[in-house]
Amino acid sequence: MMTRALHFLLLSFRFSYVSSLLVAHESLLRLRRRRHHWHSRRGQHSEETLEGESPATSILDDGDNEKDYRVVAPPTMVPLSRPPLLLLQSSAPVLSKDACSLLSRYFEHLETIDSTGAHQLDEGQTRTAEGLLRDVHDVIDKVTNCPRHDGEVLVPRYVRYESTATDNDLLFDPERFGRALLPDGLHVDTNNGRLFRHVTAILYLTNNFEGFSVDDESHDESMGGPIMEEDAFVAGGGTTFPLAIPLNNEDGTSDRNNLLGAARRLLERNIHHTKRVDGESAASDGRMLERAALKDFHGNNMSALSGLDGRYDFPSFDFRNHARSDGMRVMPKAGKLIYFHNVNETGFPEPTSFHGGEELIALLPGHRSGIGASRKRFSSSTKSILVFFKEVPVEAFRDRGREGFAEEANKARAWTEMMYY
Repeated sequence: MMTRALHFLLLSFRFSYVSSLLVAHESLLRLRRRRHHWHSRRGQHSEETLEGESPATSILDDGDNEKDYRVVAPPTMVPLSRPPLLLLQSSAPVLSKDACSLLSRYFEHLETIDSTGAHQLDEGQTRTAEGLLRDVHDVIDKVTNCPRHDGEVLVPRYVRYESTATDNDLLFDPERFGRALLPDGLHVDTNNGRLFRHVTAILYLTNNFEGFSVDDESHDESMGGPIMEEDAFVAGGGTTFPLAIPLNNEDGTSDRNNLLGAARRLLERNIHHTKRVDGESAASDGRMLERAALKDFHGNNMSALSGLDGRYDFPSFDFRNHARSDGMRVMPKAGKLIYFHNVNETGFPEPTSFHGGEELIALLPGHRSGIGASRKRFSSSTKSILVFFKEVPVEAFRDRGREGFAEEANKARAWTEMMYY
């Protein structure tokens, strides 16, 4: 009798134990599906083409608020400029809005830890952001056909811009305007002439549009609401390429040869930043390129600026008289990706790749009114970007020097032209 009872007890215990294991296993699977679904997409990029998007990925964030953290390869990359500058933009965002926001918070979180030791994100959010960043690397590898390798810098450069309020007089002072819009000037991304780096990719994490911006919620310009006297014009924020020829332009303008000559002279002097020049001649060449970038800004905003300040219509206003059809400004759209090649066929920096990041400027109306607190009727905005650099593996050209570097970099250029142009 005791033996039968003991046998029954052991069977009951075994069934209960196995059932508990099954329940625990199923719970673990559900948890992984809910919080780490994006991991199931790791390693798939190499099998996907650029056509068609990967399925959306949702992760439960803190507070059980469902977030759409998504990284997708774009259907294609769209050329923006004519060769020799190979500049392209993704045909669709590669990041969802929630993913852009989380990555911004992640990099600000890292900066906060470095400066104060405080933590802005919890462990789950940090892991999610790091997974998104790996997926972004995969997309960039795919669209550029330049796989990551040992030795390549994997942490992108995070740059955040804050809008600054100023008065309309800024528009009519080229030197002051240049310092405000392009305080760092223009540069080429070749790490000051060192070999390795040959492609730059920029991922925009914010939307930045030029136009009138106010705090008053009742004001709605898109619905035909009037622009009030106190409204500010928020401008800038673009990535400017003053030597680019837009894809739909057959020939450049008459000043293009002068600009190209200035860029080449700077590079021949091994000057890769217009703000890091020695000598009057080099400074003059640097100012010429920066002035072209300012003209591109004015050309894009001519109509709006005319309405902002009547002086803009004066025939003597230099920037208005010299509007350019050359040059290009790429305005940030959250999740959009651009990339461009930094070196030419000889392995030297491509002169037409001189570019710069514009600051955000809020132009306050009433050029004699100053910028008192009562005039600051605008919505403060920010611009955030991630900058990635692709490098040629050292072992691919170690024994061949610049000639070998040029050969490897040209393979990437040729692939871009064959694939997208």
